[in-house]
Amino acid sequence: MAKTAARAVSAYASKTPFRKLAFIVCLLIATVFRRSAGFMARLYERLFGKVDVVGAELIPQTGSFTLAVNHFHGSWTPFVVAAVLAAVRRGRPEVVDDIAIVIGQRADNGKKRFFIARWIRAAVLWVLEKWKHNIVNIPLGNKTVSIDSLRTWKRVAKERPTLVFPEGLANVTFERVRPNAGVFARSLDVPCVPCAVWCYQGQWHVQFGEPILWAENPELSDLQVGLSIARLLPADLTPRWQGLLDRWQRAHDAGSA
Repeated sequence: MAKTAARAVSAYASKTPFRKLAFIVCLLIATVFRRSAGFMARLYERLFGKVDVVGAELIPQTGSFTLAVNHFHGSWTPFVVAAVLAAVRRGRPEVVDDIAIVIGQRADNGKKRFFIARWIRAAVLWVLEKWKHNIVNIPLGNKTVSIDSLRTWKRVAKERPTLVFPEGLANVTFERVRPNAGVFARSLDVPCVPCAVWCYQGQWHVQFGEPILWAENPELSDLQVGLSIARLLPADLTPRWQGLLDRWQRAHDAGSA
C-alpha cells in the first residue's frame, strides 16, 4: 500500500531538469540586471508551458491581499512561487512585481560547513538581498519568532500583496499548518485568499479559493486556513486532511439544509 501511494505521489514531481537549469540561470541573470517578478513569471510559462489556472477571478480586484499557499515540494520552491505568480497575472497583473514572499530563514548557528555548503548559503543570501523588495524574512525555523519581523510583514501586507506558506516546511502532500499561522494571517486585516499549487505529469496547476470568512473564534483560524487550502488540492495530496474535509462538508451540508 505504501509503495502504491509513493508511486501515485511521484506523478506530482516536476521532472524537467534542463528547463529547471535554464530557469535558474535566467533567475541569476535577472538578479543582476532586471529584478522583475512579472518577468520571471512570464519566462516561467515560456519554459514550462501555460499554468492551468482556476479561480483567478476570486482574487480581490482592488487593494492588498494575502495568498495562503501549500508549500508544494514536487519542485524547488522558486518554481512553485513562479507558477503562483504566473497565475496571479491572470487576475491582478499589475500587482505581480510588488508581491512580497514571506520566507522562513534559519539564523546561522555558527557550525562549520564544507566549502560547497558555505558557497551555496552565501549565494542564496546574496540572491535574497538583491530581491529584498519581494522578500519578507521571518525566522520560522528558529525557537522564537522575531516580533519585529512579524510587524514588518503586517506593515507590508497592508501596502501590497504577500504570499505565505502556512505549513512552513515543504512537502509533496499538504501537511499541518504551523501553529498560529492562521491567527497571524487573520490579524493582517486584508483578505486571505487560499491558493493550491501542484504539478501533475508535467502540467502545473494553480487554484484560488474565495477569501476566507473568518469564524468568530480566532482559535479556529489555523484550521480554517488548512481546510481552505486542502479542499482545492487533489485528494492524493491531502491524506492528512481527508477526515477533516469530510466532517467539514457534512457540517456545511447540514447548515445549508
